[in-house]
Amino acid sequence: MKRFVFIIAAVFFLGCTAIAQNDYPEYQRPEGLKLSSILYQLAVAAEPEFFAKQHDIFLYNDRVRVFIFFDPASSGPDREKIVEKYQLIVEKKSNDLLRALVPINALIPLSKESVIGSIKLPDKPIP
Repeated sequence: MKRFVFIIAAVFFLGCTAIAQNDYPEYQRPEGLKLSSILYQLAVAAEPEFFAKQHDIFLYNDRVRVFIFFDPASSGPDREKIVEKYQLIVEKKSNDLLRALVPINALIPLSKESVIGSIKLPDKPIP
């Protein structure tokens, strides 16, 4: 009997999870974007400042601090074109990694560039 109750509860839980995931299609990151899901949610948010506050994301003049991982096969000039094209404020860079402030409205187009490997928020220290 306990097994039967457990199976029913598991099926119910999985069903609710599937329904919940389909309730918010605007937060489901499209295939091909090399952007973390939280950054995608920030980019499509109706009020990015409010979303950033709710999720403790640092913003500076409508820009977000991110790590940009370049495709290792990309060239230096191609990377510099990306920095200029999207008006990135570069804070640090090394090899295939760049820490920069990116305009929120540039996150999705930037993630579609061929020289980009991935884009994610910096990790936060755990107190």
